[in-house]
Amino acid sequence: MLLGIVVGYILTMVGLTLYLGLDPIQQGAVSTVEAISVTAIGIGTLVTGYLGWRGFNYFAY
Repeated sequence: MLLGIVVGYILTMVGLTLYLGLDPIQQGAVSTVEAISVTAIGIGTLVTGYLGWRGFNYFAY
């Protein structure tokens, strides 16, 4: 749950960094499609972690 939120946040930030070209790696090493896919996976992981947290709180309380 919380791990999914943390991993989702990290992937989202890395994807945005790659998309905006703020990374120190060689230009052209990561395409725009790859950067957008990393961002989308990060957002999906964030949503999954959040829904897991909400489901746990619904069950626990």
